[in-house]
Amino acid sequence: MEILIAIAHILGSIIAVIVFGFLVMLVAAWESERNQKRVLEETSVSLGVKVKDLNNEELAPKILQLSSERFSSELLRNRLSDFCGLIRTIWGWLGSLSQVLVLVAVIWYTITDSSENAVYAWFVVGMSISFWVVSVVFSLICKLFTGRYPGEAKQARKVAADWLKNQGSETT
Repeated sequence: MEILIAIAHILGSIIAVIVFGFLVMLVAAWESERNQKRVLEETSVSLGVKVKDLNNEELAPKILQLSSERFSSELLRNRLSDFCGLIRTIWGWLGSLSQVLVLVAVIWYTITDSSENAVYAWFVVGMSISFWVVSVVFSLICKLFTGRYPGEAKQARKVAADWLKNQGSETT
């Protein structure tokens, strides 16, 4: 019976982390959509056109120029945003790695020492929540100081470069 309880603790914690990860992904998708809408609104105001008119091919050079100026790697705030993006990425990897290591250690000690150690698998859920909260707070601090979310400028430059690459392949 003890082994079933140990398995339930370990599987339960894994399922809880997966559900939490799914919820975090839903929040991230919503936030990404909201940020995209904000960028579109700022672009429309800067160009003096309606948001729905931004899809006009004639505006593409102006939008590209505006994006290039706004998200240039020459601006300190964009460099800081990109650096914060790197830090947040490393933080995410560190969080995932530490959660896996703790789970492996719990499983190891549950098998080799005592099935009572399985209850410690729930620390992984707490770690997951803690790493996410720190990441959110860090992102908000980055937004406060740079006006950009971590990595936002780099992502905007990548989108612009991809668009230019695709435009070049369409014309040939």
